[in-house]
Amino acid sequence: MSPAAPAGTVAPRPPLRERISPPVLAWLVVLWLLLWGDVSWANVLSGLAVALLVVLVLPLPRVRFGVRLRPLRLLALLARFAVDLVVASAQVAWLAVRPGRQPRNSVVGVPLHSGSDLFVTLTAELTSLVPGSVVVEVGAPSAHGEGFLYLHALGVHTAAGRERVRRRTLLLEQRLVRTLAAPRALAEYEERCRADGSATTRDAGAPAAPRPGGPGVPRGSRGDS
Repeated sequence: MSPAAPAGTVAPRPPLRERISPPVLAWLVVLWLLLWGDVSWANVLSGLAVALLVVLVLPLPRVRFGVRLRPLRLLALLARFAVDLVVASAQVAWLAVRPGRQPRNSVVGVPLHSGSDLFVTLTAELTSLVPGSVVVEVGAPSAHGEGFLYLHALGVHTAAGRERVRRRTLLLEQRLVRTLAAPRALAEYEERCRADGSATTRDAGAPAAPRPGGPGVPRGSRGDS
């Protein structure tokens, strides 16, 4: 094992073959063509030249996500997301047309367990795509916690309703981690759930146990009339 570089020294640049990534080049060429609004050989070649200049002069750091795709779980994840999308769309449509007073809403705090920026982001993105829920704040994983979300939930104004939103979000995170996480990350996630007393890894119907508060971790939810 090579010794670590002394503090304050500049890390050596990665080899040329690592700096030139075909997917990045292709994406930059596509952006160049979109900027010009015309697909031609001149634009493709000039876009390729610009893309090469960018990746050589301004190389991006290598990002390792530690992802392992499980195809069957991915199909289950997509199927469940499609069902949630249809059900939530029907619920929002009914809230929009039903007679009576306007629906009351809540802001719900959801402490997560993945400990990964990737899974916190994916959970937030998929949650926002479902009608009736909007992510209003995202807390990245840190030394004080594994990340959290604050959600604005439409038509939710009771403690039981807020707990359903929280449990649904934790189950979405669970499906994402079990679909994409590497074995080590998955084991760490399961261990955090057990240590936290979360029921998401054992019983999808049981409410999660309260989580000890800490800096940067949601302590509760509030209603919003």
